[in-house]
Formats: sequence, structure tokens, C-alpha cells
Amino acid sequence: MSIDSEQHTSVVRSDWAPVDERRLFLGEGARFLETGVSPVSEAEQPGTAQHPFVLVDIMDGTLYSTSAEPGSGLTLQGSVDEPLGAVAPVRQHSSAPDGRWVAALGTGLALLERSATGELQVIQALGEPAADRSSVPLRMNDAVADPHGRFWAGAMAYDGDAGQGFLLRLDPDGSIHIVLEDLAIPNGPAFSADGATMYLSDTPTGWIRRYRVDIATGALDAGEDFIHISEGGPDGMTVDAEDCLWSAVWGGSCLHRYSPSGELLERIDVPVRQPTSIALSAAPPYRVMVTSATQHLEEPIDHDGRVITAEVSVAGRPAVSWRPSSQQEPQANWAGNLTYSSARLERPRSIDELARLVAESEQVKALGSRHSFSSVADTTGTLIELTAMPRVFTLDAEAGTVTFDAATRYGDLAAALQAEGWALPNMASLPHITVAGSVATGTHGSGDRNPPLASSVRSLDMVLADGSLRTFRRGDADFDGAVVSLGALGVVTTLTLDVIPSFEVRQDIYEGVSWDGVLENFEELTGSAYSVSLFTRWAGEDFGLVWMKSTQEPPAEVLGVTARREDIGLAGGPPEFATEQGGRWGSWDQRLPHFRLDFTPSNGDELQTEYLLPRENAVEGLRRMRALSAEIEPLLLVSEIRTMAADEQWMSGASGRETVGFHFTWLQREGEVAALLPRLEEQLLPLGARPHWGKRFATTDIASFYPRVDDFTRLVKELDPTGTFRNAFLNDLLFGAESGESRG
Repeated sequence: MSIDSEQHTSVVRSDWAPVDERRLFLGEGARFLETGVSPVSEAEQPGTAQHPFVLVDIMDGTLYSTSAEPGSGLTLQGSVDEPLGAVAPVRQHSSAPDGRWVAALGTGLALLERSATGELQVIQALGEPAADRSSVPLRMNDAVADPHGRFWAGAMAYDGDAGQGFLLRLDPDGSIHIVLEDLAIPNGPAFSADGATMYLSDTPTGWIRRYRVDIATGALDAGEDFIHISEGGPDGMTVDAEDCLWSAVWGGSCLHRYSPSGELLERIDVPVRQPTSIALSAAPPYRVMVTSATQHLEEPIDHDGRVITAEVSVAGRPAVSWRPSSQQEPQANWAGNLTYSSARLERPRSIDELARLVAESEQVKALGSRHSFSSVADTTGTLIELTAMPRVFTLDAEAGTVTFDAATRYGDLAAALQAEGWALPNMASLPHITVAGSVATGTHGSGDRNPPLASSVRSLDMVLADGSLRTFRRGDADFDGAVVSLGALGVVTTLTLDVIPSFEVRQDIYEGVSWDGVLENFEELTGSAYSVSLFTRWAGEDFGLVWMKSTQEPPAEVLGVTARREDIGLAGGPPEFATEQGGRWGSWDQRLPHFRLDFTPSNGDELQTEYLLPRENAVEGLRRMRALSAEIEPLLLVSEIRTMAADEQWMSGASGRETVGFHFTWLQREGEVAALLPRLEEQLLPLGARPHWGKRFATTDIASFYPRVDDFTRLVKELDPTGTFRNAFLNDLLFGAESGESRG
């Protein structure tokens, strides 16, 4: 199939050019890294610009990095004495890789590390599943990490014999599983942004197959044929930011780009006969890098074997890290500002296993997406993640509800609902956070008439301290104390939420509104759309910008300012990380969050604080924070002001009152931010401010802010009399002298 050039504009925006003049024997494993790698050691040349792309020459066992600019060259990161199929960065529990690689190496998997002298060293062999599997010699081939931190690698016979190849999966716990057999030369694989779809090519057969992935366990379904390529063999692949699949076509001198439905969107000619892998940059200026091979060619011509590059109009996605788990290694939150007090991390695989863990442990806390910046989820006992539990998704259209497991992220739930024509009325700005963790900490979305996220909860199931399972339903006497529970009552296993029919939203941004205009028209501003966010840095005469999410046509002007046509980024991130703006209509799941699910959430290297005030004090609060702008602005990435309706949850920041949230995203300068917070609280607490439970704050006098706090502490003592789910955070803030109670 070919594309009519008169009807189609290519995504390739420049001529192809070589990155380096050298020709590789079997270039492969092209990847774009969000954090990049240094081309030289820090000792040799401090502050050297990072190379965002890496690749391998398989049979030479070499790992290269490059900027992928034409003529910029390849830098040798190191070499090993076995075939090196591909690598992925290794990440423990912070926001960046830790300097190691997991590699498809020789006949198995290994951890690699670049030494201080620049040598690539094997520091740990993880297993050799291809060593004695066949009567013919095998080696590892292409490999990649999926969005959930698993590492997938193919193996093949050296001569490509059909039936000898297989695909394996390396789980975070270090276990290796053979998941597909009877292959010839497996290449890819490539994953959708949510990790729920995997594409795998078997080059000699011409087929690319598509598999559904259980994101909790990594298990594959039986798969289906996605596309057959007859002009060559499908080789390395990648999925771009528009969810389109790119495949290098070995022997075809081209690349193919397919829509998620399998339509060939473009055949892209390349000046190499055997393209092998593709990487797309995730940050502008967008660039594609393609590796190639001279293997089997009698005489290379043109750019055969070289790494080539061109400018493109579409973004890619950064390579994902393999994320190993260990009960013996420190666990950290998403931002890396908090290391949990316990190194014991358990991932139960059933309700029964979870119940036994809870009943047998002295202290327990469940972790969600680890996006809390406070120690609300910390413990000295057992940390529990629910990602290995059975997945649940049950939509009841007649009842208007959806039931799902507690490991579900908002973005995944939203996508599943939208596919069925349903919606949630509200979402947080980050779709990456779990629903269970969000409602437990009182997290909210935005909108004068939209209460916080916990208000949508119809019921939830929870494992209590004695291992029993209890269901809390709306209307029960203690239900309003069980949703925003701060993890103090038990471990939530499933939730049921209200749903509504799907709807469309557009986002419009009005930049450059004045302080005077905002102060004089605050109520009119926040009520002028379905959801409104005001962003400011507090300093100067310009307030900043108004971000409207509308279900109807928005105002043509806001405070004399017309809407931008171009998209913007937030908190230091590029526009591509944010959901589409510019007045373009889209489904609710792609517009209510500020950030896209398929990119790293927010800035990562940051701290967050939020205070929730009675809405009638919003303008006075703005004036008081503006007066502190000289102290706030040097530590600030951005502040966001959002409103929400009242709810009835006992420990919610919006409990019993119409509310406005003052949110601060800080640079990760822990000491300076900690010193500033009391200054902010001197001004905001007298106005009735309640700190967000999952953010950074200074005050310990919180109990008096919540009229139903006595009911909540009573419920905690009834359900958890020995303090299994309490921690220092809860004891300091809510239980005071009673905090000496513990299981013994």
C-alpha cells in the first residue's frame, strides 16, 4: 500500500542525514532517554550536555550514545564480549535512572554499569534462559521496558531458524518468564502508552502481532494478527505520541507508520536497505533516529549500516526504565523527597494473601502511585502495593456505576469508561495517580459546582486490621469517615464510583490577565466554565493566566484578553506533556486532566503544598500571598488557584464549605521551602486554611480545622484498636497523647 503524496503530508520534515560515517554490522536498540546519558565521565568534563539517544551494535557488543544531530557522531559508552541485543535504564524508586542498564546480553539478561574509567561492566547476571534451551546456539535480540517497569526481550537462533526463538519477560521482582515460543526472529516489542497493548514482530514471517497485556501481572492474551508486510520484514518498532506504530522494514529500505486500527498512514523511504530500529525524541525539536545493518550485504552502498536522522513533526515517548523491587532496599515517593521508614515492600496477589499480611503485621500502610509529598503513607512496618492483585472493572450502566480495583489509576479508568461511552464528572490534574490514594487524601479536581473526587464514591471494600473485609456504602452511618480515610482504617481493595454519560470539553487559555482584574472579578472568573484554574507566580502586575475547561462555548475575552491558539506546558514541562488546548474539543478524559497519561507527570523534581480555604476568603488570601511574593517567587515553579464545591466527607479539605485551593509547586529545595511554609501559614490559617493531607505543610494544629474530627478518631479506634494503620504522621496530627498505642 502506498500513500498519495498529493493527499498526504509526510511526518518527516527534512532530508535524511548520517549521524556518523561509521557503518555498524547490526545496529539496533535505538532509544530516546528523557534524562539522557553523559557522553563522558563527570570527572573528565563536568557539565557536559547529555546525549538523549542510545543504540547498540549487537554482534560487536557495543553501546553508543548520541545527540542524533546530523554529523554529531556516536560516542562509545562501552562494550562487552557477548552480543548485546538492547538495553533499558534501571530505576529504583526515584524519578530518574540510577546509572545502570538492564541488558539482553549473550544468552540471557544482566545488569550493566559504566565504571569511572568508562568501561561497561556486568555487575549482575540475572539469568540465562537461552543458554541450554535448544540444540542450536541462541542469542538475545531486541528488548524494551514496558510502561509498568517490566523488561521484555526476544531470543533467536544465530541463523534465524524458525521455531527456535522466544519472548521473555523480566518482572520487577527479578523473575524471568517465557511468554511466547516458536518464533523465528522476534523484534520490538513496542507498547501503547498505558502498557495494555504490545506489538511484536517476527521478522522472517512478515507479521506484526498485537497482544493485550494484563497491566497488573504482565500476562498476555492469545494475540491477533495486526499487519503483514510483504516488501521486507518488520524489524524494530516504536509507538509515537499519537499512538501510531512505526516499524523499520528490514530489506525494504523504508519505515512504515500505522494507525492503532492498522491503517498504513505512511511509507517512509530511507537511504539504507536494512533499517533495524527507530527512536523518536519526546521533546522538541522532534527528531527520528534510525539504525541499520551491513549484515548479509556484499557491498554497502549509500548509508547502509549507518545511523541516520531526520526532523519530524510528531513526538515520541521516552524509553521506560526497568523498575526492580526489593524488600531490602529503601523505598521512596514519586518525587524522591521522601524515603519511607520501612524497606519491607509486599505485593499480595489475592484478597486472602492481603488479609493474612495485614493480620500478621504490627504496622501496615498501602502505597498508591506514591505521589504524596507528606509522610501520610509512611510506616516503620510493612508497605503494601496492590499492583499484583486481580484487576477489576465492572460497569453497571443501569445503576450508573463502575467498580474497579484499588490499583487503578485515574487515567486508565477514564480511558476504559470513555471506550464504553461513560465518564467521571471530575478528575485531578494528574491522571497518573490512583483513585484509591486520591480519595483517601482528599484530592480534588476543579469547578465551582464540582465537589472533590471522594464525592463520586458510591461504596468501597476495605481489609481491616484483623484481616476481615468490610464494605462501606453511601448512606451508612460511618461512610463519610471511610472515604477520605488517610489510610487509617484499612487497605481499600475495590471502589465503586458514580458515572455519567461521556461529554466533550475544550481548553482555552487566557494569558496576561491583570491582578486587579482577578481580584475584582474572582467569583465571575471561577464560575465562567465547567472547571477554571488560575496560574500565577505572585510577583509583578500581571497575575498570570486563566485556564478554562468548558463544556459550552467559552467567553471570547477574559478581562480584556483573548485566548491563546498555541498550547503551553506547566511546571517547567514542554507543551507536549499537557493535554490539548487551543479551543480544540475532545473527550472529557483527554481534557479534564492538565497532563497526559503517556508522559512523565508534572515536573518530577519538585515539592508541592496546598491550602484549602473557605471560598469567601479567596480574595483576601490572594492579597496576602501576593504580599509575600518576594519570598515565594524564588522557590516557586508555579501556583494554581482552583475552586470546588462543598462535600460531606469528614476529613476532606472541602468538608462542609465551598472551597478554594491555593496550590504551590516548588523547586525541590527542601530546607528553604520548609522555612517558608510557616510564613505562608501565618497568613492563611487565620482565614480557615486546611492543608492538603498529601502535600508539604508545617502546622501540627490540624484537628481543630475539622468539625467531625472526633467522629473520625472514634471510628479509627473502633476499627483499628491496636493502631495497625497509624503512623507518626497521624499520631502527631490527630491522636496526640494517645499515640503510644500500638500493636504488641
